[in-house]
Amino acid sequence: MIEHFHRPRTAREALSLKRKYQSRAAYLAGGTRLNSSESEVRPEHAISLEGLGLDLVEVKRGQVAIGALCTLQQLIEDRRVPAPLKAAVAQVVSRNVRNAATLGGHVASALSFSDVIPMLVALEAKVGLARPGGAATIPVAEYVVRRPPGLITRILLPRPAAGRLAACRNVRRSANARSTLSVAVSLALARQAVRQPIVALGGVTGPARRLGAVEKELEGKPLPGIDEIQALVGRTVRVPAALSASAAFRTYQAGVIVALALHDACGRAGARP
Repeated sequence: MIEHFHRPRTAREALSLKRKYQSRAAYLAGGTRLNSSESEVRPEHAISLEGLGLDLVEVKRGQVAIGALCTLQQLIEDRRVPAPLKAAVAQVVSRNVRNAATLGGHVASALSFSDVIPMLVALEAKVGLARPGGAATIPVAEYVVRRPPGLITRILLPRPAAGRLAACRNVRRSANARSTLSVAVSLALARQAVRQPIVALGGVTGPARRLGAVEKELEGKPLPGIDEIQALVGRTVRVPAALSASAAFRTYQAGVIVALALHDACGRAGARP
C-alpha cells in the first residue's frame, strides 16, 4: 500500500530515493501496471517520474529517441515514430490504456503478453538507463531478460538500413482482450532472398523470444510459403498451453502468425515469394 508519494525533480534524485527505500519503493509512470490487481509490487513509497521531462520524442543523429514517459497513444499520433512501432502499439486494444501507459513503464514491466516489446526487439531498439554509476545503453532484447537495476529514461530506435522491412501480428481471445501471442519481424530482401531476419515472439517464455533457429533457416533463401513457415516454427518452438488452448494448438498459432507477419513485411515491398 502506497503511504508516501515522492516528486523528484531529477533522475539523480529519483535514483537516490530508490536506493534509499529499495524494495519498499517503486517508480510511478502511467500507473497502469503498478495500480493493477495483477501487480506483484505493493510499495510503501511511490516515486513519481512526472516532473523529469521524459515525455519527448526527438530525432538525434538519425535515430529516434523516445522519452520513457511518452504514452503509447502519443507514439501512434507522432509522425516521427516509425510506422512498424505504431502498428505494434495499435495492437494494445484499449485506448484508455494507451492514453495512460508509458513506453518506459511497458518495457520495464517486461510482460509476456506485450505487443510492443517484440517490435522493439525486431527494430533493434535500445534502452537508455540512468544508474548510480552512470548512464548505460543496452539492447531491449537484453534488458527484458536481465532486468538490470536503473531508471529507464528513453528508448532509442536506430535508423533502419535502406530497404529494411517490418511487420507484426498477434493472437487474442476476443477483440477487447490482451494478446496471448504476439510476433514482430524485420528483414531485408536481396534478389528475392531473405537477409538478416529478426523474428521475435512474445507470449512463450517471456515478452520477446528471438527465434534464432527460424532466422537461420530463412537466411539467404526465398521466403517459404505460409504452411512451410508454420511447420518450421512448430519444429523449433513449443509454446506452453494456456487456459483455453493446448500446447499443440498454441504452437500452431505461433507458427501461423510468424508466417503471416513475414509475408506481410515482404508484401509491403511488392515482393511475391
